[in-house]
Amino acid sequence: MENAVFDLQALRTLVAIADTGGFTAAAGVLHKTQAAVSATVAGLERAAGCRLLERSRSGCRPTPQGAVLLDYARRVLGLLSEAAQAVEAAQPPEVVRLGLADECLATLAAVVARHLAVARPQALLEVRCDLSERLEAALWAGELDVGIVVREPGSEKGRLLWREPLVWCLPAGSRAHETRPLPVALFAAGCRTRPMVLAALQAAGMVYREACRASHIAGLVTVSENGMAVTALMRRAVPPGWRELAAGETGLPTLPDCEVVALLPPNPTALAVQVSGMLLRAREAGDLPGRRAYSAFHRVCTGVK
Repeated sequence: MENAVFDLQALRTLVAIADTGGFTAAAGVLHKTQAAVSATVAGLERAAGCRLLERSRSGCRPTPQGAVLLDYARRVLGLLSEAAQAVEAAQPPEVVRLGLADECLATLAAVVARHLAVARPQALLEVRCDLSERLEAALWAGELDVGIVVREPGSEKGRLLWREPLVWCLPAGSRAHETRPLPVALFAAGCRTRPMVLAALQAAGMVYREACRASHIAGLVTVSENGMAVTALMRRAVPPGWRELAAGETGLPTLPDCEVVALLPPNPTALAVQVSGMLLRAREAGDLPGRRAYSAFHRVCTGVK
């Protein structure tokens, strides 16, 4: 008995019999024949050097020695399960590095996070928010796995997620659009919408001055909310409570549409392909959130009710 070795499968069988109350029921749980269960118990009793189970018409129950071994069996199996969970938790998470143009952060970050929580719950989502040109350069340099960017006019790069107009906008009550030279708040160089806006102003002969240049939408919003400038954003990114200016209002030129696309590097990871595919399927189903998502995000970030 001192050198007895208890097979783990035999211990599982002992626990199954105790939990179900009999050999037949245990065989069903273990997906074995009753004869196989009986043979396993016989082998376990030989290893223990004593009888472990008493059978009767009402079922079977452990002997005193069987009760002792049953307690240890439960503890051993519990520790094995705990060890397996600990090893799994210690594995480095599968990472997807997602680059998002600033105007797309509120719309898409939560969508991707919800998808991963269901499809790959152990995955780690790394989000980088930047201007489109910088994100695209980072993608080709191997620093990102998926890029969601505004593509250049006429480009065929990437898979189209949505197309929508750029619009002039400002807070309700602001009269910055009536000022000349027109004070404008624009994204910094590297944003694909910046040259579109500047080209439209120049083509219309509009006299303007740049009142703010920012890498993130929060900077444009903050300056404009103080009545210092008018800005141009995707329609879905217009903050709640702001006014979208009508085409031609106070001489402002009509702005072009911009296209938001999903980009993958030449050799994408399986997880990157999955995320990109999810976004494309959401587009086809009409499930990509629009302005309402941005409005909620803006309220959280700014405290606006």
